[in-house]
Amino acid sequence: MKPTVSGPAALAIAALLFAACTGGGPGGASPTPPPADATPPPAASEPAPSPAPAVDQYVVNAADFVAAADWDTKKTITIDMSEFAFTPKDITLEAGQPYILEVINTGTVKHEFTAEDFFRTVATRKAETAESEVKVPFFTEIEVFAGKKADLYLIPLIPGTYTLVCEIEGHYEAGMFGTITVTGETPAAPAIELADVAVGPWAHDGPALVKSTDWAKQQELTIDLSEYAFTPKEFNLTAGQPYVLKVVNQGAVKHEFTAEAFFGAVAFRKAEDASAEFKAWAPREVEVFAGQQIEVFLIPTQTGTYQLVCEIEGHFEAGMFGTITVTAAS
Repeated sequence: MKPTVSGPAALAIAALLFAACTGGGPGGASPTPPPADATPPPAASEPAPSPAPAVDQYVVNAADFVAAADWDTKKTITIDMSEFAFTPKDITLEAGQPYILEVINTGTVKHEFTAEDFFRTVATRKAETAESEVKVPFFTEIEVFAGKKADLYLIPLIPGTYTLVCEIEGHYEAGMFGTITVTGETPAAPAIELADVAVGPWAHDGPALVKSTDWAKQQELTIDLSEYAFTPKEFNLTAGQPYVLKVVNQGAVKHEFTAEAFFGAVAFRKAEDASAEFKAWAPREVEVFAGQQIEVFLIPTQTGTYQLVCEIEGHFEAGMFGTITVTAAS
């Protein structure tokens, strides 16, 4: 059963997570984020890991906070990424306040905006680029290509100071790190629900499978979206085989590629469009704007037949649905 935390207990959870953000986690004590004027570590050192709570937990009922929020009151904060810095380096947010974090890569190479412990303690609505919207329970990494941007719609929930890093090789060592500080108090309503990542509705061995797979053997399948159909409407995949699903919107309006049960049974590597890469334990929904496309990298892990739908109002009713069948390897 997923624990429900509210009132004084919620504050205790918040205090625990705040303390954990500056303390130990798996593999030993986590470093305190360097001061703004600190000299970056030598090039030979490994990027410092982001601090982790004593037990890796995430907000189960993030959708409740997203639905309850008044998004007309959202605040936009712009974060520039360059060679090699975040500007601003230290970001302050208020618990319970809806935000758009506008992450812009002003540099000439790809950069990463990663604050995994922060991502686990927020209510994530979506990430949006010029090409697509990606919805996940929580992100683990976000990479933005040179000259592009990604907007993160979220609500911070648990006060604390979280490490922000670019983990692309050499970038942290060159000084690309910072902090995200959440002030205030955890909202009293809705009551926050936390659960261990290890029991989430996704393939728990997914990261290990993604890491061990030879992606040079990936197969590519193109799925076209139009008014109002998936083409092909039905397609077959093989369990254990890595795929790139190229989802192309050939229509004149936004369409959605959603297969909730299927997404919960895959090892998810990333979703990638022309602006950014998004990594998470699993996707929930992928929406593609007219004339655009996104690629979803995954490995099916469980056999079965799964429903594929576009849940945008009226699209399913107009016939925009299909099936994904996963069969065992021969």
